[in-house]
Amino acid sequence: ANLMQVAKENSGAETVVLMLFQEQILMLTAKVTPQEAPQIDPIPIETSNAVPLSIVNKVKHSQEALVLDNASQEATFAGDAYLQQYRPQSILCVPLVNRCQFIGILYLENNQVAGAFTSDRVELLSLLCSQAAISLENARLYQKSQDYTEQLEQTQLQLVQSEKMASIGQLTAGIAHEINNPVGFISGNLTYASDYIQDLMKLLNLYRETFPQPGEQIETEIEEMELDYLSEDLPRLINSMQEGIERITEISKSMRTFSRSDTVAKVPFNIHEGIDSTLLILKHRLKANENRPEIEVVKNYGELPEIKCYPGQLNQVFMNLIANAIDALEESNIGQTFEDIEATPNQIIITTEIESKNQQIIIRIRDNGMGMSESVKAQIFEHLFTTKGVGKGTGLGLSISRQIVVEKHGGKLTCNSALGEGTEFVISCPLEDLGFALH
Repeated sequence: ANLMQVAKENSGAETVVLMLFQEQILMLTAKVTPQEAPQIDPIPIETSNAVPLSIVNKVKHSQEALVLDNASQEATFAGDAYLQQYRPQSILCVPLVNRCQFIGILYLENNQVAGAFTSDRVELLSLLCSQAAISLENARLYQKSQDYTEQLEQTQLQLVQSEKMASIGQLTAGIAHEINNPVGFISGNLTYASDYIQDLMKLLNLYRETFPQPGEQIETEIEEMELDYLSEDLPRLINSMQEGIERITEISKSMRTFSRSDTVAKVPFNIHEGIDSTLLILKHRLKANENRPEIEVVKNYGELPEIKCYPGQLNQVFMNLIANAIDALEESNIGQTFEDIEATPNQIIITTEIESKNQQIIIRIRDNGMGMSESVKAQIFEHLFTTKGVGKGTGLGLSISRQIVVEKHGGKLTCNSALGEGTEFVISCPLEDLGFALH
């Protein structure tokens, strides 16, 4: 579901269809459209009437991406029943390949605009698909390992952890790198543009002072173009563009922070930067939508020192805990109207502090969702335990998170929750284990 949503948001597609091979048969695994709820019950693609089979078969045999700027006008596929019935405009069909193994196809469609899938979007989606292919293949292999011993389960746990963070890290690092170059060009040119505009405005004002009677034709042109307003608004426009560049630079920095690769030894890290970068990655889930207002994030940050840790792994813990808080809030919203939720806003409260008495750092991540029962709370850190529906949770997130906190950082990960009172996860790590001590 996350892959479908990310592909839809970053491609300009209206319809996204995921097809995966099961027993050498290409199955429609998931479909997202503007009109229909996401479909997750696999059916053979030949009987689905969900995609143009001629295009899918071509990609299936060539294992190469196919882009059509105006599919309904393509003579090669003119006989396709799907194209004749729905007459889509733009189509992008991308193979999912992992280590030379063809595992499926991602199909994207836009019925409104021709040429929707530009070269930049195709490049980004190709990167996304290559990373998604790794994750999907790992998920499939994991399902086949259920009968293995406990030792093999722990090994698989580590593989899922490293692959998941490698995929997210490589994707975010790649996007941040690609953003930096054009942002640098724009930022540098904006400085010159601002200087040029100021010079031109000075010259224009000098002309107006020297020639107060420029003639009827020039006076008419000045009036039509609203020169006085333009002179006032143009510098504001440049300043607004500069603020936008600064915001993009901030986003790029946060993405690089989140995607930091871990080394053999612990390295210095700012906890607050890690939390902020994680919130940025999850920002699309926090935004308001047609069903609820924006989820409020309240940050009560204390004065924390820079600590020695494994940043990539701690970022994964933050990702799991905050994503779980969002899931809990969305579940608590079921049956409520937009106005009901607005009256009692969804909140995630993040608190950090140093506990001097026990010489430890405390990080609290709390939501005001429905909370959980004692029986559920007793099992949440168990390997493979999940309360989420099929396809929505693996039961690995909290188990991995506790392992990272306890085994890698000498700390504790605990949960405080009761039905109707929300849920709070508490990370506590001894300062000594983080390379810092209070005196």
